[in-house]
Amino acid sequence: MRVLLDTNIIIYRENKKMTNYSIGHLFRWLDKLKYDKLIHPLTKKEIAMYKYADPAEAMTLKLDAYQELKTQAPMAEQVAALAATTDRNENDRIDTALLNEVYQGRVDLLITEDKRLRRKAELLGLEHKVLSINAFLTIATSENPGLIEYKALAVKKVPIGSLDVNNEFFDSLRNAYPGFNAWFNKKCDEDAYICRDDTDRLLGFLYLKPENEEENYSDISPCFPPKKRLKIGTFKVDATGFRLGERFIKIILDNAIEQNVDEVYVTLFDDRPELETLVTLLSRWGFENYGTKTSTGEKVLTKQMKQYLPELSPRKNFPNLKYEVQKFILPILPKYHTSLLPDSILRNENENDFVAKTPYRYALQKVYISFAPERNIHPGDIVIFYRNGVPGNAGYTAVLTSVAIVEEATSDFRSKEEYMRHVQNRSVFTNDELEQFWRKYRGNQIVLKFIFVKSLIKRPILKFLWDTDIIAFPGGPRPFTRITDEQFNMILNEAQTDLSRYWR
Repeated sequence: MRVLLDTNIIIYRENKKMTNYSIGHLFRWLDKLKYDKLIHPLTKKEIAMYKYADPAEAMTLKLDAYQELKTQAPMAEQVAALAATTDRNENDRIDTALLNEVYQGRVDLLITEDKRLRRKAELLGLEHKVLSINAFLTIATSENPGLIEYKALAVKKVPIGSLDVNNEFFDSLRNAYPGFNAWFNKKCDEDAYICRDDTDRLLGFLYLKPENEEENYSDISPCFPPKKRLKIGTFKVDATGFRLGERFIKIILDNAIEQNVDEVYVTLFDDRPELETLVTLLSRWGFENYGTKTSTGEKVLTKQMKQYLPELSPRKNFPNLKYEVQKFILPILPKYHTSLLPDSILRNENENDFVAKTPYRYALQKVYISFAPERNIHPGDIVIFYRNGVPGNAGYTAVLTSVAIVEEATSDFRSKEEYMRHVQNRSVFTNDELEQFWRKYRGNQIVLKFIFVKSLIKRPILKFLWDTDIIAFPGGPRPFTRITDEQFNMILNEAQTDLSRYWR
């Protein structure tokens, strides 16, 4: 496969003054998959003019390690038409030239951290061929689990002082914040969430700071009104293809719920690709631009924790939930349950059987596929997952385990490509299984994108559902079994699970 690399990828790979360690993951996967790494002739010209080159001449010499396109494709009419409405400068025209190589089929993929370039690709219907580093890694790890370097990515809470401040993971933070080492040592007795692979390489770091109404916000413009807040003090996650960012978002929001804060906020720069990726991740989960931190020039993003905004999607509102919605029970086979819902592992299951080698286990947003005729399902509806039991003893072995909300319910797919785009990477099913589903059911499936909310503290068994007439004896719930508000409350009471802080 021929992969064209955008200028920003080359610069972050070859310029030692810039730090984006996700680039290392990218190039390891390109080598594993034996993909050809290509650069466009215009990339050399662009790098020669790049102001952060180290120096430009030395970096140009390094480009000899890459395979240069020998010829350039003639400009396609559709690409030229788009360029006429979007291109304003030489950088835009170079982007168009790279896109044209993809459009004309001269290369299979283009990898770029340029969001504007990816938006142009969407307008040309090339979004599946023009990928960010994280998108590429997600696909690569999902389609090639046998090539994954590590067995598991464990998120743990540790004292900051137990970490090595000189670890290269922190170099980008050190470069952005000259006082980082002093801050790190000052916080040595406080806790942070970290993620390592099984080679002990640090892949993620999250420090959270609770703040009360008396906090001084004089350097934030507009000035914050007094509120109880949770500050994302330091947050960095390398792109690995495992959706670790979503796992850390869940930790942030769980802490916000637990501490009953009014607002979560973060201050950060967005002048590097990895920071742009972080801003995009936070924005996907409802963080909005608020203002600036005047002492540093950082952008300030905030997320409201005690109001539900109907104009926003369930994902952007999460973890704020609406109570006045439809409620369902969704059964799931035991062999899929804990892979899809690892937070709801049962006591009789071995965690080593669910070693995380697939992106969907870390994703906060996941996919459930059903062939049931039910179609009256809406964003924001609530589902309770039900793990099927042992035949002949289901009354005592089948259990309700987890609460989730519906983000999107899609059916009547027009093509296999459309279907696969909806289900890949967030589903427990392999590509072969998904292909079989398409051949058997075509578009007559419902793909439920849902967001995991909370594991039930106590797991109500099927016999409880029989005894309370929620489910008729001797059967079990069918896909999308509707329950009333009263039945939902009965289940939560039996489960000893309080969702009161989620309701808005």
